[in-house]
Amino acid sequence: MHAPLISIAVPIYNTARYLPAALDSLLAQDYPHWEGLLWDDGSSDGSGQIAAAYAARDARFRVLGEGCNRGNPAALAAALTQARGGFLGVLDSDDILEPIALSSMHAFLHAHPQLGMAYSQYVEINENGALLGPGTRCNTPYSARQLLVHFMTYQFRLIRRDAYLAVGGFNPMAAYAEDYDLCLRLSETCSIGHLPQPLYRYRIRHGSISQSSRLRQVQASYAAAQRALQRRGLDRSHVLSLGLRVRHQFRPKPATAAPETASVFGAGDPETEQCLRQSPPFDAATASPTRNWAEQVEERYRAFVADAHHRGLDARYDCALEIDSWHVLQSNRPFGGIRGLP
Repeated sequence: MHAPLISIAVPIYNTARYLPAALDSLLAQDYPHWEGLLWDDGSSDGSGQIAAAYAARDARFRVLGEGCNRGNPAALAAALTQARGGFLGVLDSDDILEPIALSSMHAFLHAHPQLGMAYSQYVEINENGALLGPGTRCNTPYSARQLLVHFMTYQFRLIRRDAYLAVGGFNPMAAYAEDYDLCLRLSETCSIGHLPQPLYRYRIRHGSISQSSRLRQVQASYAAAQRALQRRGLDRSHVLSLGLRVRHQFRPKPATAAPETASVFGAGDPETEQCLRQSPPFDAATASPTRNWAEQVEERYRAFVADAHHRGLDARYDCALEIDSWHVLQSNRPFGGIRGLP
């Protein structure tokens, strides 16, 4: 009897620098029964040629896509329509699987047949592949309700094909939060389990979606949670709110920063401190309630960058915008609810 086939979708868009390491990590799996669905989403940096070379080298890779840019959720949805495996997963083209990732996740799901999806622990690495430390999202214990306020079902995930199809798969319209949206829908139809073992290396990149499009990601994640609240009928008794913390920062340019001060963001520099005081970041307590919060965040950040340029600080520093967000679920009781879950 053959072991089940595992289909791994690899959406690819201009990640030539990292793609070989991602595909090598599939080749290094100690579970050999997998297929790699390499969806080239219109790359212009040679990523498509790298994918084709791996497909020529190993028949378990298949290059897919029409050569146009459809966006990550549409690429994932399209790639997995061509999956032949009984288990489905995703490997981002700039990340890395541990060699035991597929065997460990398959064994876990086989031992727990009631689960429709399982997820593992992960570690974070930098652009050069150096270890930064363990990821923290999985520290929150899983529950379908907690998922409304904490995205703990993070990398790596393996989903039974039937469970994936039952919820309609990835939603091409859920850009910037397609993973979270899918996990929320799965949590409403099947059991989900956590394998507390680090099986995935998640790369932190300055140019990644999670950094360059953070505002849109926050909005999309909040919208996905709101849809889940409505599907579950909880909107009749609870309100979901979005918490935000926005910070303006200066980061010394690599060419001008000494190694021991490279992580000190403008500290002790009177000019940068004055610039930060003159251009305060978005604060929900003092912001306009009638204007879109994302517009206000961007407007204040542009003012901060313009002031830094006017002062000539951009010769020594890069401006940075950091956004932390969280969801708060409160009861609609007459005298207010309790922060967090009921």
